Amino acid sequence: MDKTSSFEKSDDNLTQPPAPVNQDKMGKGHLVKAAGVVGLMTLTSRVLGMVRDIVTAKQFGTSWQWDAFIYAFMLPNFFRRLVGEVALSTAFIPVYSETLQQKGPEAAFRFANVLNTVVTGFLLVFMLIVEVALQILMRVHFSDPRLHLTIDLLRIFFPYLFFISLFAFGMGVLNCHRHFFTPSLGPVIMDLAWIAAILWVLPFAGKIPEDQLHALAWVLLVSGAIQFAVNIPPMMKIGFRFRWVWDPVNAGLRKAGRLLLPAIMGFSIVQLNLLVDTACAYFIGPGANSALWYGTRLMQFPLGVFGIAMGTALLPMIANQVARKEMEAAKHTLSFALRAVALILFPCAVGLMVLRVPIVQLLFERGHFDAISTARTASVLFYYSIGLFAYSGEKIVAAGFFAIQDTRTPVIMGIVSLVINAILNVILMPFMKESGLALATSIASIAEFIFLMVIYNRRISPLPLTRITRSVAKILAASAAMGIFCVFVFREFSVFFPGSG
Repeated sequence: MDKTSSFEKSDDNLTQPPAPVNQDKMGKGHLVKAAGVVGLMTLTSRVLGMVRDIVTAKQFGTSWQWDAFIYAFMLPNFFRRLVGEVALSTAFIPVYSETLQQKGPEAAFRFANVLNTVVTGFLLVFMLIVEVALQILMRVHFSDPRLHLTIDLLRIFFPYLFFISLFAFGMGVLNCHRHFFTPSLGPVIMDLAWIAAILWVLPFAGKIPEDQLHALAWVLLVSGAIQFAVNIPPMMKIGFRFRWVWDPVNAGLRKAGRLLLPAIMGFSIVQLNLLVDTACAYFIGPGANSALWYGTRLMQFPLGVFGIAMGTALLPMIANQVARKEMEAAKHTLSFALRAVALILFPCAVGLMVLRVPIVQLLFERGHFDAISTARTASVLFYYSIGLFAYSGEKIVAAGFFAIQDTRTPVIMGIVSLVINAILNVILMPFMKESGLALATSIASIAEFIFLMVIYNRRISPLPLTRITRSVAKILAASAAMGIFCVFVFREFSVFFPGSG
């Protein structure tokens, strides 16, 4: 079967600027199709990711060794998101789309290569400095074995940053040309490599958890190179070639730089938020960071399939509409995206909240993942689920700001969210432990989403708030009814099948 999406079947359609979309219906149709392609591949990745988490939980549970692995994996992941997601979404895609619309594909390709040259050079120098620093730190004696193992694993993980950032760059180019299938393969490749490592590589690494985690890190490094490689054929198909183009006075590069600096500040605020949570989890004790990890993974299953897929397809579309001065169409596209995501994520949130314990038991409770691990993870999942729609909603509304090249507003709202989260962490952590960190994150995200909605509505374009509110109210009512029904059915099954698990 030909797995190529409909967006990938015509070279003419890919290399020519898309025709103006003057009808809101057409915009919605394209958005749904694009989100469907991304969503299908993201669903595949999330299913594989769930299998990955199941085998990982059985292998490592909520041990201190797994805490260390998560700490090590988070740091290069931070820089991957900085280069891949922030630079991609806030600076690269809007400028690339504008160049493609106004000057054609050749000028857009040149701008892409100029930006890639700068980013690649920076990454190579940065990774060299980090590797030298890590070698020095390895000679320091730490009383906590978590710190020593984290630093040791970081030496393997940082080169992964280089490959995955190049993959993210290729994804941006292909998405702007309405290629969504191939770039969506990246997470699938990583998940398959992770599962294969747990099942077939780790048995040869010995029985010591530290040695097994080193083997897993090496496998993930190789998967990063494979993810970058899969983007090369479709990029060649649309006419793009990787070239070293040093042009620091390039107009597109300067424009992207002006957009990128405040975006990096905003992203850094978000990551400081995460860093605060991680630091707090460290002081709570072993297992806290692992419980947050597994709870986040379950919460991100519906978020990744629907929320992030919609956001991935949304930004290039709104950027194109803004470039064509179709602000009314952009407004309705944003409204439609919010209502479509609410239709999915509110029922998902309710389901995760009311069935959190049996879900965690079914998926994870085996091997080194015991009943205590289940209780901690289920509690985290409950409080994370409260903000499920807000996590996606804030990204969708932020895409509306990024499309008009306004990165200042999301930065300010990120600062507000950081302050709220930090204050709530201090208040909630002493008596709620890691669950308090999850609740603080949800409340801060809900506040940021509301603030962004109000500002967009007042400053940029009045949104159809009545229509959005009416839809959300109906969805909430139906979701609440569904939650009550789920609890009733589960209790009845428990009565008829006691002790069955």
